[in-house]
Amino acid sequence: MPRQKELLRAAFDGMHPDVDRWLDELGRTPAFYFDSITQLRMDTWSRGRVTLVGDAGYCPGPAVGGSTSLAVVGAYVLAGELARAGGDHERAFPAYGRAMAEHVLGSRAAALSAARTLIPTSHLGVRGLAQGARLISALPAGPSRALLRLTTKSARLYNSMAVDDYPPSPTSPRGRVGLAGDFGVE
Repeated sequence: MPRQKELLRAAFDGMHPDVDRWLDELGRTPAFYFDSITQLRMDTWSRGRVTLVGDAGYCPGPAVGGSTSLAVVGAYVLAGELARAGGDHERAFPAYGRAMAEHVLGSRAAALSAARTLIPTSHLGVRGLAQGARLISALPAGPSRALLRLTTKSARLYNSMAVDDYPPSPTSPRGRVGLAGDFGVE
């Protein structure tokens, strides 16, 4: 942990007075978290009879928001494709991947865009971020929220996701809905 604090000081010391103040806090804080921001990408979310849903498979990255929305849509699409394929995972999983691809790619692109905004790479970028944060925090709540809504690309992305309207799953003779009986689960 001390080495990580040294790395932060070496990288950001002198960028901006606010940043220098934040760096001064490194020696006083008992709570410290340091990690890289990464975005994992896989060729497929499925192997055999196992598939991934949500952040485990899509990994949009931090600072995007909407991961829960994407996971719920993914679960819905997966269930719909399994029902459409009569429980045949070999047909359902690729269809699920195709149906979710555009949503996931859009989410990953929004994450990269957000990272470029939230993680400045120059002195000018740091100053701009600090000034922007000051401006937004000085505005009354209503205008501040309105301004943030205008700049929240990921919120617009998640609010506009369209998926197939899957028919309801057949009801089992015992009144249970779904495919549980097809997988040996009672």
